[in-house]
Amino acid sequence: MQTPPRSQTSWFRQTAGGGALALLLLTTTRAQTTDPNKPWPFAPRATSAPPAAATPRPAAATPGTIAPVATPRPFGAAAAPDQGPREVPLVEKKWDELVNKEVSKDGTTALEIEKDKWKHAETENFILHYRRATEAQKVAREVEYDLWFVAKTLGATKDRYQRKSHVFIFEDEDEWKKFVGLTKAPAWSASFAYGDELFLNVRRTEGPKRFDSNTLAHETTHAVVARLFPQKRWPLWLNEGWAEYMGGASVAARKGQSVKGHQARLRLAEMPLATLEALKEYPSDEASVRQLYQTSEKLVRFLMDEMPKERILQFIDAALAGKSLRDSVLEVYGDKVKDWPDFEKKFEKFTK
Repeated sequence: MQTPPRSQTSWFRQTAGGGALALLLLTTTRAQTTDPNKPWPFAPRATSAPPAAATPRPAAATPGTIAPVATPRPFGAAAAPDQGPREVPLVEKKWDELVNKEVSKDGTTALEIEKDKWKHAETENFILHYRRATEAQKVAREVEYDLWFVAKTLGATKDRYQRKSHVFIFEDEDEWKKFVGLTKAPAWSASFAYGDELFLNVRRTEGPKRFDSNTLAHETTHAVVARLFPQKRWPLWLNEGWAEYMGGASVAARKGQSVKGHQARLRLAEMPLATLEALKEYPSDEASVRQLYQTSEKLVRFLMDEMPKERILQFIDAALAGKSLRDSVLEVYGDKVKDWPDFEKKFEKFTK
């Protein structure tokens, strides 16, 4: 199968406890949506320490169509047509019926593992590969909302993300470990995004690497960015900082809550900006990886909270045009700071 173009890979994902993880998804479906009376399936990330309790397991999916899912409006916006997906039908299909059968090498590798057990399904914007409809249903309703929210924040209309992305959902730990061993992902990866594809191990429900809504939103952000900015490579810090920020923001918007309630404390956001900007690859040691993630998220938070939020697209365009962090900041926010040292001083004092 032909491998579609890829922009970049996200291997790492920080949780509140500081653990790094990555995600994997496989999919299947049967014309289903979720019950509006049930809570969203993946628990929100804690803001202090990783929760000990396992994520509640919803009842098994029922064939047919279930009632639409009500979705809270983003950032307290007025209720009107812009509220995000309200229902997510999951329609099971045979492989030959899928609208997009092009998958990456990793996708092909995944589908070769117990290949007769894979089921396939489509939503409006994703193609899911899975073993059980229960897991696929959980993932489908959240990735559709995350896609809508991230695209809306980036000012992207539907015509910019028409191609459906593949999501591979693993629920068996042994199968996941086997899969990771056949890829270039680190052995400890819990989930990851590669280009616009998602690979999720949804059975990790306890401990610092557990699978939750913030993790899914983080990885979905990577996939959305790959769809909206094909052939564009984001600076490493911006790629991860934006995904970390949007992970919390999307979950908060869906629940109609403050984004600050979904942001972890960034105790390790101490990497100098010059060092952060110079990173082209992920550090080899986990301590530095945590610093990368937390400092990157702090910088994006600062730009979104302390600078005019509506200018973030101008800033991203400047960064993607190859301009330095200093030049991008002064070009877009020059009327808000005296000079670069003033920006650095304000950033340092910014409450994490």
